Amino acid sequence: MVKRRSLLALGGAVVVALSALPATATAAPHHSRLSPVLASHTDSAAPHTAFAWSGQDVPLGRSEADGRPHVSRVYLTFDVTAFAGARISAATLRLQESTTADCAKRAIEVWETETATADPTWANAPERRRWVDDVTSTSLCVAHPSFDVAAVVRDAVERGRPRATLEVKVPWRYERDATYGRTLSGYHGAALTVEHNRVPSLVDQHRYHGGLACATTAPYPRLNQHFVTLEALPADLDPDDQRFGSGLAVDFALWAQDDPAARTEQRVPAETTRVARAQFPADLVTDGRTYSWQARVTDGVDTSAWSPPCHFTADAADPPTPAVTSANYPLDGSGWAPVGEPGVFTFDGGGDPDVAGFEWTWGEFSVPGCTFGELDRLICPDRFAERNTVRADRPGGTATVDLTPSGSGPVRLRVRSVDAAGRDSEPATFLVFVPGSGPGVSVVGGPPRFGQDVTLRVTPHADVAARTVDFTYRVDQQEPRVVQAGPDGTATVTFRADRESGHRVTVRSRSDNGWTSDEGSWSVHFPPWPGVTSEVYPDDGQPHGGEGVPGTFTFTPPPGWSDVAAYRYSFDYFEPHTEVAAGPDGTATITWTPPTPGWYSLSVYAVRPDGSVGTYDASYSFGVAWPR
Repeated sequence: MVKRRSLLALGGAVVVALSALPATATAAPHHSRLSPVLASHTDSAAPHTAFAWSGQDVPLGRSEADGRPHVSRVYLTFDVTAFAGARISAATLRLQESTTADCAKRAIEVWETETATADPTWANAPERRRWVDDVTSTSLCVAHPSFDVAAVVRDAVERGRPRATLEVKVPWRYERDATYGRTLSGYHGAALTVEHNRVPSLVDQHRYHGGLACATTAPYPRLNQHFVTLEALPADLDPDDQRFGSGLAVDFALWAQDDPAARTEQRVPAETTRVARAQFPADLVTDGRTYSWQARVTDGVDTSAWSPPCHFTADAADPPTPAVTSANYPLDGSGWAPVGEPGVFTFDGGGDPDVAGFEWTWGEFSVPGCTFGELDRLICPDRFAERNTVRADRPGGTATVDLTPSGSGPVRLRVRSVDAAGRDSEPATFLVFVPGSGPGVSVVGGPPRFGQDVTLRVTPHADVAARTVDFTYRVDQQEPRVVQAGPDGTATVTFRADRESGHRVTVRSRSDNGWTSDEGSWSVHFPPWPGVTSEVYPDDGQPHGGEGVPGTFTFTPPPGWSDVAAYRYSFDYFEPHTEVAAGPDGTATITWTPPTPGWYSLSVYAVRPDGSVGTYDASYSFGVAWPR
């Protein structure tokens, strides 16, 4: 569904200065916990065997088993591809001891090695690259040692390496000292916790001002001072930063080009699925002055650079009211407009360069507005792409248009100037006297009957009969249709009378010079009771037939009834009703002979197959003629 809002309504949006904003909720930075994709230990006593670490406690340093010494080192490989493009602010390797040989002795260090593609062995261990961190504290007997490995993770991410391998060992000088030996918990295993964040950015092609695309080169668009609305679309690859309320926000900065020090900033909460929008107050800009603006985005931890500036010129002045003349329509109330001729009107901006064009109406002006489109961005159409507008032949110049009034009688024409920013002048108003010109509409054949075709004849106004080329007609709320005029200027239209409440038909004629007539109309109402017709005794207010002259009366179903079993009728309200069966087509015909001259009333009810009787009866009045 398209939303539409007036320029003035948008101009009244609340503005909050950047410096006055309260602290926003912050989702960034983000924390991830990784388990190793490869985890194993080596044993000097089995130099060609790799021992996977898969839930059991593992030795670290020297231990004794089978009557011989063993020295073990642990190798951990982590997949860091999930952090591509992220800034790594911290990374910690966490282990947990399960036993220690001597609580007073602890020395564990971590090295970065060449990336392992399989579990290493003692004899085929990856080459060490650099020492990373160590732990020597002995404050706890069974400890939870942790190591700062941010440099390793950061380097792997920046160089585009998908994995990083860490070696955990006892330092060389203590490695063969059994008192420094220990085991690491298989239950807790090893984990890498990474604090990371991707720096947000702005999508360059989605920056807008006043519903228009960002302008970076002259000539700059003119923006209504009440509509200094700036929009920018943020992007953030961290899913937790993409939603509204996560801490993502866009800063907008606005300044006059000739005074860049007078800079006003505004921050608005944002999300990545729609543009962020800032509305600056009208009194911040001055008519005719050129302004620049830029934007940046923050997620609460990292902030993008300011975007390249966009530019516009402020418009705070309404254009002047236009002068209006007509070559053939009296605008001073001195006479009637000619039937069949469009009015030729000239609008004049009086040479004021602020006048870009004109808008007219035969009623009330609509309020110009903008729609909300993709990404919830404002889309403000060109005013001169809309109906009833025309550009001047030059700034402050003129435009001549052919206009046809939409109705008859005293009709008000209003014309106003429009400037390049879409601001309007006060309107010039004229009362034009327009004679009625609508086509006549009449029924062809007998009175319309529900459920049957109705044919109407359309006859143009006499003054345009010779020039009428076609008619546009509309049945109820259906789509308008066009029928060509015949040689005599008339036309017929046929439709099925199938709406229980009746029908309304409107029609206009069109002449060969493009002139369109006033609206003519025709309507029929179908009452909710049976139909009654008689050829001998019609209900026309005149006496017919005579005493002893028989007449037939035909009953038809009420509108909307699909099944009628019978009819109950009476020629006198004080006599009981007589019932007659309906035929297969739902109709029934009776013959009745009047006993005396005078006026009679026939009452008829329809009866359904289940025996229920219709709520309304037809009251048919007719006269029986006296003898001459």
